[in-house]
Amino acid sequence: MVNMLVTPFAREVKRLRSERGLSIRDLAAALGKSVAYLGKIEAQGEIPGPEFTCEIARSLGASPTDLLRLAKESRLSKLERDVSREYAHAFLQADAEQAKSSEMNEEKGAHRMATVVSLINMKGGVGKTTLAMQLAHTASSMNLRTLTIDLDPQSNLSQALMGPKKYVDHIKASKPTVVQIFDGYIPTSPSNGSPHLLDVNKVVVKKTGYWTNSTLDLIPSRLELSRTLKNPQGKERRLAKALAQIQNAYDLVIIDCAPTESILTEAAYFASRYVVVPIKPEFMATIGLPLLARSLQEFCLENDDHEIEIAGLVFVHSSNYSAGPEGQQSIKDVTKVAAENDWHICANQVRYSASYAKSAREQTPLSRTSYARDEVVRGFRRLASEVFELVGVAPVKP
Repeated sequence: MVNMLVTPFAREVKRLRSERGLSIRDLAAALGKSVAYLGKIEAQGEIPGPEFTCEIARSLGASPTDLLRLAKESRLSKLERDVSREYAHAFLQADAEQAKSSEMNEEKGAHRMATVVSLINMKGGVGKTTLAMQLAHTASSMNLRTLTIDLDPQSNLSQALMGPKKYVDHIKASKPTVVQIFDGYIPTSPSNGSPHLLDVNKVVVKKTGYWTNSTLDLIPSRLELSRTLKNPQGKERRLAKALAQIQNAYDLVIIDCAPTESILTEAAYFASRYVVVPIKPEFMATIGLPLLARSLQEFCLENDDHEIEIAGLVFVHSSNYSAGPEGQQSIKDVTKVAAENDWHICANQVRYSASYAKSAREQTPLSRTSYARDEVVRGFRRLASEVFELVGVAPVKP
């Protein structure tokens, strides 16, 4: 799993390089290393060994002792984070087992901040909305207070969760959507004589899940969100600021992102702690991965106080064809790219089943979709559990 963390060692290397007017490419050439490797040092928490640390110091005219000390401290911190991550899920499970009643869980939830996960791939048609919808339904079934955010102007997730008729009625009634979060205010309407400041709670559509006492809410999208792409200045942090107002109300936030490098992607980065990458195993499946890697790296270089990482890659099969030779070759290609970037690939996959499309049409979770096979339902449940474990979210006991 890629760890997009900027270490004290990385900050010092970047500072020294900038002071000497060197680009990352200049330093890489001087050291005989690739730009990608230097990028890992400055943006992904890579700590070189002592000998190469001294080479960096000499190339930058810096004190080897100072850089060695920072490298050692950064490496120890990384080891501590890795150990903490290894035990995090066990601690979460232990905490859940100690909760003896729903009142105890409720009290604990009141002080817990939401974990925000964005589903991103720069390539379209890879199953992001399908994965977002089913993960959200599964989280709701596990009693997790879940918020989904549709960050795609096509609004497929909004229609899948609300249903086409309810969604159209929502738009016709001029009710607020994620567009208003980026605009920062509610405009005039037939029932509102003047613009007024945004209350993010007014944008949230409550209980969009399947069950009567659903814990699944939605911030819907609409086509006009594309206007934000035309005038993006100063809007990249507005989604994060809006979520900060309501984060204590949720355990998990899932953002379904548009397949593009834009202000919407940057807004998702600012709002998120983790990224999950859905991938359709087909020809050119890897086309969006280098774009995503570069996009995240540039974001972290510019915002070194923000922690975000790729939790995992998920294969989403959309047809039986993807299980054939072409699909298998695609999986090999993606696995190679993932290994080069130290990305985790989920052991479980979204196997092809017509039940996924039927689930969206029937507005039901996979487990309640007509004629859905048990093996398909169980398979997705395993994947959801794996994803939730990767991002440190545990089920809440009723």
